[in-house]
Amino acid sequence: MLDRHQAIDVVLAVLVFASAMTIPAGVLSRVRALALRLGIVVIAAAAALPAAAFALSRLLGPAALRDGVLAVGVSPAEVASVAITGIAGGEAGAAAVLLVASTLVCVAVAGPVLSVAGGHGVSAVHVLITLALVVGIPLLAGLLLRRLLAAGDRAADGCQVLAIAAVVVLVWLVSGQVRLSAAYAALAGVLVALIAASAAISLLLAWRLASPVRTAVLLNVSMRDFAVASGIAAAAFGPAAAAPLGIYGVLVMAWGALVARVVNRHRR
Repeated sequence: MLDRHQAIDVVLAVLVFASAMTIPAGVLSRVRALALRLGIVVIAAAAALPAAAFALSRLLGPAALRDGVLAVGVSPAEVASVAITGIAGGEAGAAAVLLVASTLVCVAVAGPVLSVAGGHGVSAVHVLITLALVVGIPLLAGLLLRRLLAAGDRAADGCQVLAIAAVVVLVWLVSGQVRLSAAYAALAGVLVALIAASAAISLLLAWRLASPVRTAVLLNVSMRDFAVASGIAAAAFGPAAAAPLGIYGVLVMAWGALVARVVNRHRR
């Protein structure tokens, strides 16, 4: 029978594959002129967000909570940021390209960053292998299969339902690690501060971009994927470190909904 750590990895792989199957083929050609700027956004975010997460995590006492916040800092963009970008009237093509690029960068850098910032004998090689197996390979497989099969809207809708189911299961797995205490009030404050810092970084990176692309960058950079962060935390520090990610998931989805509402109101 799978233990909780292995279950998180398996469900995460299913989620990443299903999410990749929902990304339309040919999105890169829609934003080819922005490729250099989007690349700068991904690289700058990969450097700035871990630093912000590390600084804010020092405000927490329990090691497991600090480790969970660090995992948020090295995680890729939230899968749902693509859909929320579309709802907000942003450039969904740019959001999809940013999502894929940030996920691949995350696979490459999360292990080394956590081995330096996290301590506790974190093995960069172990994190790299885990992310390659449960994030990198499922992502590339989903993108390739979508292209080879020329999957239509019905297949994408089915994969979207599968992805939602995987998110529900992940929330259940992660919430099982939560032990409510006064420390979680401080954790919520730190996570809110991290989202605010991420939003400020995204606005700097999106300076002088057209409004639809700026919306995509804002949501992509400020919304980190709590599911992948759970897998990173479990791989690097153990399942207990995944406990803060359920709270982060709720906060970041609420933030995305708020951004979409404000942007739509401004457009009108």
